[in-house]
Formats: sequence, C-alpha cells, structure tokens
Amino acid sequence: MISRPFIASSIHSIYFSPFLRTSLHSRGIHKSGILIGRIINSGRNVFWNPNSSMSPHIIVVGPTGSGKTETLISIATKMHSLLSTTILAIDVKGDIEARLLKRGYLFRSIDVPRTPLGSLYPFYIDPSARAGQVFEAIVSSFDVNDIKMQAAIYKAIKRAYEKTPTPTWQNILSELSQEDEHVRIMISRIIDEISYLDGGKQQIGHYEIVEGEINIISLSKISKEKEETLSYAMNIVFQDMLNYMSSRHVDPRYVGGAIVIDEAWILTRKGRSSTRLLNLVKLSRGYGLSVLLATQSFRDFGDDWDRILENSGLLIALSNPSKRFWSDASKFLKIDRETIEELMVVMGRGDALIRILPDPRPLPVSLETETVEDLAIVR
Repeated sequence: MISRPFIASSIHSIYFSPFLRTSLHSRGIHKSGILIGRIINSGRNVFWNPNSSMSPHIIVVGPTGSGKTETLISIATKMHSLLSTTILAIDVKGDIEARLLKRGYLFRSIDVPRTPLGSLYPFYIDPSARAGQVFEAIVSSFDVNDIKMQAAIYKAIKRAYEKTPTPTWQNILSELSQEDEHVRIMISRIIDEISYLDGGKQQIGHYEIVEGEINIISLSKISKEKEETLSYAMNIVFQDMLNYMSSRHVDPRYVGGAIVIDEAWILTRKGRSSTRLLNLVKLSRGYGLSVLLATQSFRDFGDDWDRILENSGLLIALSNPSKRFWSDASKFLKIDRETIEELMVVMGRGDALIRILPDPRPLPVSLETETVEDLAIVR
C-alpha cells in the first residue's frame, strides 16, 4: 500500500517541537487493533482496539470538507470486516451510501420514509418501554419545555399503548381530544412532521437490522431544514440499536455492534439536547455497542461536551485552520498555544490530532483511509 508522504512548511519543525518529538515515542496501547494512521514524520503505525479500550466510542471533529465522513466510513468498515461488527449508520446527506458504493462495499439500504421508520413499533422492547422512548425522543428533539404540553404528550402516548401494543399516530391523536385546543394543535403539528417518517398516521411497520452486515438508514429525502424531524429520527434509530443489542445477550466487554452518526450536531440540536446524547453514549457501553460520532465543532455538544468527550475512547480532531477550534480542542488534548501554532503549520488535509484514553498525550497522525482489503489487524 502506498502511503502519502508528509510535507511540512518547515523542515526543522519536527526537530524543534518537544510535542512532536514526544509523540514519536512508542506507546504500548497503540500496538494492536484497527489501523488508524501513522505518526507524522515517523511512519510508525497507530492502532486502536475497541475491545480493549477504556471506551469503545469514537468522536471525529472537523470543519466541512476536512474528511469527517471518510474517517467514519474507514473506521466503521474496518470494524465490520476485521471484527465482524454489525454496523448501523445514519446517512443524512447520502454521502455514506455513495462512498461505500464507490469503494465496492456491500450494504443494506433502508430508505426512510419509503421503508417506514416504525418509531411506534416496540422494537426488541416491551410496549410500555417503547412509549417512554418515543416520548423522550419527541421532547428532546422538538425542545418541548412546557410542562403542560409534556404531560399531554405523555398521557396520549401512554394511553394509546395501553389499548394496543402497536398503536398508530392516529391512535395517539385520538387520545388528545380532551386537551386544550392550543395544546392539541401544537402536538398535532409535531405528529404531522414525524408521522411522515413512519409512512403516515396509519402506517404500521419497522425496518430490519441484519446482524453481521452494514445497515444504512438513509434520511437523505428529508429536508436538512427540518432539524427537529431529523433529530427525532436519529434518536429513534439510536434507541433501536440499543434495543437490538440488548436482545443479543452479548458480552459487553466485546463490541458486537456500532452505530455511526455523521452530522451529530443534528442529534444534539447544536447542544440543546446534548444531555440525552450523553445518557445514550453512557448506556451503550453496557450493551457492547460502539458509537461513532462526527460533528463540525466541539461546541456542538453544548454544556455536556466535556463529559461526552471523556466517555470516548478515541478522539480525532481533524486538521483545521481555525485557532478557536484548536483552543477548544486544547481542553481535552493537553496542548498549549505554542503547540497550536505548530500544528497549524505542520498538519494538512488528511492529518489529525488524536487522543486514545487513558493516555492524555495527543498524537499528530496521518489518517489511514484506504480500503480495508489493504489492512491487517495485529493481535
């Protein structure tokens, strides 16, 4: 395999930077697993193994065009091919499907709403628990903060599930008849939006996750301006994968499934729903589920960004010309202002600063994004 040569604007930078010299030192934790890349100006490989990591989760942060989607796809396909991981990826823009096709990977495409999302269906869970999941997804995605409206939504969903284990949105609308007109109208508008994902107010059905395969949930037909609807869909899919993994009775010490979420800022609504994401990430670790997130800024995770990053075993900060970006990154990558200046000179497209817990020291790495057939896992 041909590796991309490293070119720095200053041939002396690698020798005068203590930060870059330190990163050349061998670290035992990076000697086995999935190939992530090569240390800049060293050629030494950096590996990451989700099964032995402090956390199996990955966060990729970088601006538009920096290679976030490509990085996610590269790691996810390696996990699938080398570790037999079941993959469920949420594709908002259609980029993931297009790139997998270009690479020649086989995958299952679940095109929502042509294939119903089935958000009301008790997917690998009992109906009463599904009622709670649907309620939480609505409240967090649509920023429903009014207590009266929350209570009305909860009662309508709960009563609908008590009458049938597989209610429709029309059933839930019927349970709102006794609510105030204003509340009823507001909730009806929300249901109009999300029932589209399920194929209509009367639709019953649910997509299928096939074990051991790459499953793609395509949301590309939904307008990007409908952030609340997209966030609801992401929340339900995330919860579906947790339900699915909990039904497998797998050893949580080994990663059996991975959920891939590009454009994670939609799920958090620019930080407004970050607490729910944090809870889902924490819960995932107990079910052998790895979460792979990509977003444009550390600030997309809102007030919970420090705790979300602390629950991620692998953090990848892609090359970025913004000083503000690196200032945010420095809070978790233990780098000072002088090092930030050096990084902005040394790193180019395809490069990243990565942190692998429990080692707080970051590594400047040229990422490996070649096809998985060219790679090997070191055991």
